[in-house]
Amino acid sequence: MPVCKRCGSQNCVKNGIVRGKQRYLCKKCNYHFVEGDQRTNKKIRALKALCVLLYAVGKASFNMLAYLFQSWPSLIYRWIVEAGLKMPEPKITKELSENKIY
Repeated sequence: MPVCKRCGSQNCVKNGIVRGKQRYLCKKCNYHFVEGDQRTNKKIRALKALCVLLYAVGKASFNMLAYLFQSWPSLIYRWIVEAGLKMPEPKITKELSENKIY
């Protein structure tokens, strides 16, 4: 049986067919989902990576990236926030210190 995408429960049952794909219902959280939902492909993943790189380097704004990739600035913003949330928390070691120059 599939695992719920929201709560991770394995207590899911079949609940009809939507757009030719099997739909499931989680009995624990009442969440409907489709297993194997593939709304992305290699081209979109490459565009996301390029957007994040250009934004991280500081050479592009959300509006400029949206113009370049013929998309919406809000979508570009969501891609960059999503990538940022996946990044690990930065670790600051004790070796680093603030150098004061007077």
